[in-house]
Amino acid sequence: MVYEHEDHCMELITIERGPSSAVRSLTAEQIVALCRRAFGERVAVTSARELGGGTFNTTYLVALDEQQVILRVAPPPGAALSWDEAALMRREINIQPFFAALAARMPRTLAADFTHQLVDRDYMFQTFLPGERWDHVADALSPEETGALWEQFGLVTRTIHDTVGSVFGGPHPAPEFPSWSQAVLYRLERSLETMSEVGLEVADMKAALDVVRAHTAVLDEIREPRLMHGDLWLFNLLIERGPLGASIVGVIDADRAFWGDPMADWTMFVLAKSASPETQPLYDRFWQAYGRPEPTRASAFRAVVYEAMNVGIALPWAARHGHGDMVHRGKRELREVVESFSRLRP
Repeated sequence: MVYEHEDHCMELITIERGPSSAVRSLTAEQIVALCRRAFGERVAVTSARELGGGTFNTTYLVALDEQQVILRVAPPPGAALSWDEAALMRREINIQPFFAALAARMPRTLAADFTHQLVDRDYMFQTFLPGERWDHVADALSPEETGALWEQFGLVTRTIHDTVGSVFGGPHPAPEFPSWSQAVLYRLERSLETMSEVGLEVADMKAALDVVRAHTAVLDEIREPRLMHGDLWLFNLLIERGPLGASIVGVIDADRAFWGDPMADWTMFVLAKSASPETQPLYDRFWQAYGRPEPTRASAFRAVVYEAMNVGIALPWAARHGHGDMVHRGKRELREVVESFSRLRP
């Protein structure tokens, strides 16, 4: 559609979504108002195209008179959100400076507004990064390009994890803790509550939580909070292909970042769960660049705890969004967690 005003003409392209989606489109008038607050009353907004692929924020590629920017808008109040989705944009604003080592490959925040004066939602404008989502072009890459990208992926992840913080959990306004075990227990307890709220069987999660409560000392061997992206996989990496090969040029959507043991990061969980004879050569390239940790009995125990932690977040999300296969798999994985604890208790 084309929005016309006495002093403005803008093309708006939106995406039709189901009523259960947390994503809610803005009107053209609202987008113009947000742009004028951020960039001045005289800014010309040529177009706004809603971007797909996300399940949380409403995201637009906005063309201004002299630049393209990304507008991200949080879900409205009253949206059906889980505990781990609360205040994501505010959390991202607070933790963004700690991604300084990757600043050249991450979007910069141009403006953010949490006042709810123009729209009853948090929103921010960020710089537009060139590149294509890795998962969108993965099938078109050569084996050489793919291998190089997995090595770069390992280096990017290592760079993030090398940043040291002062608290576990967080970032504000999410709760922060002086010990890693407290942060882990908080996440497991919230996941247990959410599973119960959506009608999932919680016996296995309760059993896992009991084991973790009895062995907090193993978690508290992790004394140094490290930065974790929280959602880093191919869909949040932008790449470019050129004469010298493929390279990672963008790292996006760090709103789920938090502080703790790097081995608890979502990336490590997906690496473990998706390992196969086909993926192993590529994952080896990742680990060669990242630096494979030395396995110990304590680290094996913690890995099972982190599996419960990550499944505990993914399982209720899958139940709320009607992903039956994912729910079935998550239940099986929680059962395997309980069985693993019987073999690995310190």
